[in-house]
Amino acid sequence: MRGLLAKILLAMVISVTVALIVVFLITRVSLQRGLVNYIENQEAVQLQRIAPELAELYQQEGGWGFLKDRPLRWNRQLRLTRPHPEMVEDGSKAPPRGPLRHEENRPPFPERLQFLKRLFLLDSQKSHVIGAITSEKGLYRLEAVEVAGEVVGWIGFVPLRAELPWTAQRFLRNQARMLAASLMVALFLAGIIGFLLARHISHPLRDLASEVAALTRGEFGVRAEVRTRDEIGALGADVNRLAETLEKNRTARRRWMADIAHELRTPVAILKGEIEALVDGVRPVNEKTTASLREEAEHLAHLVDDLQTLALSDAGALNLQMEPINLSVLTQQSGEAFRSRLTERGIELHLHAPEGILLNADPQRLKQLLHNLLENCCRYVEEGGRVSLSLAKKEQMVVLDLDDSGPGPETEQLDQLFERFYRVEGSRSRSTGGSGLGLAICRNIVEAHQGSIRAETSSMGGLRIHVELPC
Repeated sequence: MRGLLAKILLAMVISVTVALIVVFLITRVSLQRGLVNYIENQEAVQLQRIAPELAELYQQEGGWGFLKDRPLRWNRQLRLTRPHPEMVEDGSKAPPRGPLRHEENRPPFPERLQFLKRLFLLDSQKSHVIGAITSEKGLYRLEAVEVAGEVVGWIGFVPLRAELPWTAQRFLRNQARMLAASLMVALFLAGIIGFLLARHISHPLRDLASEVAALTRGEFGVRAEVRTRDEIGALGADVNRLAETLEKNRTARRRWMADIAHELRTPVAILKGEIEALVDGVRPVNEKTTASLREEAEHLAHLVDDLQTLALSDAGALNLQMEPINLSVLTQQSGEAFRSRLTERGIELHLHAPEGILLNADPQRLKQLLHNLLENCCRYVEEGGRVSLSLAKKEQMVVLDLDDSGPGPETEQLDQLFERFYRVEGSRSRSTGGSGLGLAICRNIVEAHQGSIRAETSSMGGLRIHVELPC
């Protein structure tokens, strides 16, 4: 799982790095814009300080002609300009007039020179008089120059754009370095957390990989330790259930092969012995001998047919010829066919099959179902007992119940009755108990018809087989 650990860690580091770079760029741009807005707001206060002085000069000179095309006097006048006593930012009285270099809100000397270079003066019609060149109307901060309540000009400044003062640039560089250092620390911590998380995820997956590898080698007894209740824990539980299922299937397959070998060996051995006896002249060829050979051959053929039916149903290839049938008639015919055999053993058959119960099904397979169920009754029900076969319709289902008077299996044996080669009595012989495939075939036939079958304890004292088929 080293590859998975590296992939998870790399993905997390890349994601965190991209996120931190985006945060760095957004923070840097936001900080720069905020600083520009702050500086321009401070510079707007300077406009309020300069405007009253320019108004006094306008009154003294009688217009703006004294500044027109005279940049030296403009620059000199700006450097000597003092604030108006009532134009302080907070609205309070300004201190007595004096040199501007000691007043609040006045930029340091280098920034002030840069600020003065960006100042310009417009007349009352907003035509350029002196100062920085203006080209984009409506994008500048302007402060009216008023004389006796009348606007005689406008003082403004060109926005900073990317040309920040050196102190602001130094502040931004320091902030960028601090932000970069913080992001590096965050990236380092994210890498540690990502490594721990990736290892926490890959460790149980490593256990699961080991278990799956063991399963591929046929070691079905291994189990993974489930430590969590998340998706990985659920996957581990599923893999453990898969291992249990594979182990059970292997055991069942081995028992299945052993049972098949046993069931086939007995009739084959009998046939072989009978034939050798005939060849050696030990036994004469007569009707009794041929009848015995025929019986063993039929039993062997019947066993092979049952095995083929189970194999087809397991592979999903059980061929069903679906057609509308009258299950009432089919049930009555099957019951009457077994009545004589049951009567010979003193077993009373009660048949209840109301007319008109129809469904879409394979008649041959359902006849095989009824045959296997009634055959079990002939084999297992004690002499003088009773058998009840009833048919009914409940909503969209057809219900078939077969009850007998016993003896019935123990309650813990009911779920095993539909297993292949299972017999309630381990000592029961083939001639009495059959091959043990009848109920397994019945279950496959019912499930192929999208129905259900189960074994219960009968109120008559024996076994009840309950079958439900969709109409």
